[in-house]
Amino acid sequence: MQKLKKNLPLVVIIGILFATGMVFANTFSQKSQSMLGVSVALGEDDENGSDEANEREDSDDNDRDEDENDREDENKNDNEDGDKEDEQKTNRTRTSTQVRTQEANDDDEDEDKDEIDEADEEADDLKENVSELNKDIRKVELKISVLSANGIAVDSFNNNLGEVRGLVAQAEALAVSNPKGAEDILENAEHKLERLSKLVKMSLKDDDEDEESTEEAIEEIGELKRDIAKIEAELNTASASGIDVTSYRTILNEVKDLLSQAEEKLSAGNYIEAEALAELAGKKLDKIDDVIEDLDEDDEDDDDVAKEYKNEVAQFVHNLKTIGEIEGGIGQQVRVVAQAQNDSEAKVENSINEVNSRGGFAKFLIGPKYGNIAEVKTAITENQTRVKVLTELMNQLTDPAVKLVLQDQITILNQQNANLQNFVESSESGVSLLGWLMRMFS
Repeated sequence: MQKLKKNLPLVVIIGILFATGMVFANTFSQKSQSMLGVSVALGEDDENGSDEANEREDSDDNDRDEDENDREDENKNDNEDGDKEDEQKTNRTRTSTQVRTQEANDDDEDEDKDEIDEADEEADDLKENVSELNKDIRKVELKISVLSANGIAVDSFNNNLGEVRGLVAQAEALAVSNPKGAEDILENAEHKLERLSKLVKMSLKDDDEDEESTEEAIEEIGELKRDIAKIEAELNTASASGIDVTSYRTILNEVKDLLSQAEEKLSAGNYIEAEALAELAGKKLDKIDDVIEDLDEDDEDDDDVAKEYKNEVAQFVHNLKTIGEIEGGIGQQVRVVAQAQNDSEAKVENSINEVNSRGGFAKFLIGPKYGNIAEVKTAITENQTRVKVLTELMNQLTDPAVKLVLQDQITILNQQNANLQNFVESSESGVSLLGWLMRMFS
């Protein structure tokens, strides 16, 4: 016990050391077990972690695959959408192109149709113009035939008419192959026919610018009947006075025959030829009018000199202006003559009326109005000058038809000049007490 007590510190130390050793041993054993457990646990954890990692990787892979699939699907959908959109764009473009192409084709078809329609319209217009022109040709032809049947030279008229017919035939031949050329030729034919128609009208003394009609023919014939009755009465009066009027009655019978022909044509519906016959009858009747002037010597006949001169000069001026329009070469000079004649007409008419205004007693006492007679003489001289000018111009013409008509106008002016000369001689004749004195101061 004592030993124990004596060795107590040692025992305590040994106990402490032992306890400490046990503690260390126990601790080491626990650590080993703990480390082993941890290691095992770690191994299990590693396995679990690996599985989880694998699972996570698989999950991630799946997610990635799904994402990729989704992206692929999206891309595919996008591509499909894009393809659809492209296809739609392509379809729209194709449709638009087709529409434009169709519209262009439609436009081309419309243009072709319009061209065809225009060509057909031009052809129809050309046919209509040819038809109308042929009708006008027939009108002029009838008037020429009337002139010819009554002894008037119409060769130049017929030649011009033949030229017009030739142009119409050319136009008809070119109607299909060259419509524009045909139209130009037809216009030329119309111009030539219009020119010829004016010349023929002047030969018939037809101063009416309106188109012929049934009413106009009836009016012409009615007026002619009244003139025939008037002249026949005057011829009867002259015959009763012992004047030989046989030759004038012959002309009057010719006029009546023409009138009868005109009425027959009118009854048959041919108003164009009816009027032409009436116009020619009127022309023949004018010849008798000139003679009637010489058969009567009263003041009323003197008054008729002024009236006739006025009417004849008006017709003469009108015809000269027409010739001036249709004849380019001498046209301007002819128009100058026409205007000068027109300007002098009123002065001549006034002078004649002044001469006629002096009564019988005054005329016996102091004679006629010599001053006014002098004015008429001046007009006669001027008319003679105009006749010379017109004759020179006529000789320059190359168209026989125009030359024929101008010759007629010269004849008219010469006839009126002769009437004026007869008026002057008639006015100066007779006895007057102081006429010689008045003549000195006139």
